[in-house]
Amino acid sequence: MKILFYLLTSLLFALPALHAVEPGVVSETAAAIRYRQPDGLEVTLPKHPKRVVIGYGSLVPVWYCAGGTAIAIPDIHSKTALPPEARSLPSVGFFSSLNIEKILELKPELVVLMGKIGSHVRLRELLATMKIPAFTVKYDNYRDFEALLDLFCRLNNTDPERCEAARTVTEGVNRIIARIRGLPSPRFCTVFAQAAGFRAETDLANTSCMLSMLGGKNTVPPSGGLRTGFSIEQLLLDNPDVIFVVMMGNTQTLEEKFRKEIMSQPAWKKLRADQTGRVHFLPSDLYLYLAGPRFPEAFLHLAQLLYPGREFAR
Repeated sequence: MKILFYLLTSLLFALPALHAVEPGVVSETAAAIRYRQPDGLEVTLPKHPKRVVIGYGSLVPVWYCAGGTAIAIPDIHSKTALPPEARSLPSVGFFSSLNIEKILELKPELVVLMGKIGSHVRLRELLATMKIPAFTVKYDNYRDFEALLDLFCRLNNTDPERCEAARTVTEGVNRIIARIRGLPSPRFCTVFAQAAGFRAETDLANTSCMLSMLGGKNTVPPSGGLRTGFSIEQLLLDNPDVIFVVMMGNTQTLEEKFRKEIMSQPAWKKLRADQTGRVHFLPSDLYLYLAGPRFPEAFLHLAQLLYPGREFAR
């Protein structure tokens, strides 16, 4: 088994990465779906798989929302975001270093992976050489969630129009978005905080994507990526109406870091958002991690912060 492990590992890191494209369903039959991955490769996926391994934690709630079940998932720091029936599933290691031997021992019928993680792309190629169906997906924001929910419903032979759990999520979000039509567009900036420092988020990042869908105008221009450079000088030039902070790590420590290093600067007091008390530190369970079935809750919370004093029915 050790020889197999070393062989698999060497192959895994030898395979090249490809350029990203827009993923989507290419064709569909009663038994399978032809799917174009984020790297442009087209793969054939069996419908109604019974033994599914999911390699990224945020994908688990989406898969279950679409009527699927799994036999293994990666290690997850907080399992409260998972469906109750998935919390005791066996682990196949951390998402960044999935255990290949464990996956093979489970004899999966399908493996679901993330396209933006290089090791996942290479793992899919490796599994393909062993005739194990696997595919990579894109899941950066709510718009990706809608597309994934449709794909996962198809794979589980669950019609999205008749899938109650899926319909509840999308209809809940649509109701909230409908309530903001005609309202002024607040200008916002989303800051991503981690121990290494701070970054500003573009509309490709999930929180900014949701805020823009709610009628907000992001002061951070598109850059081709989820995040770009952050400086208080640029923030002063943009002077947004509202500032949101998303934290990756110990939230108390990161909030203290942001307050000490950024908000304590004299220039900060000139910002409109500070003067009106509209600087918001967001809960990680809804905004660091993709909310999945809790998206209506996340949208509602942001709508209330963007448009204080207004009522938003869920």
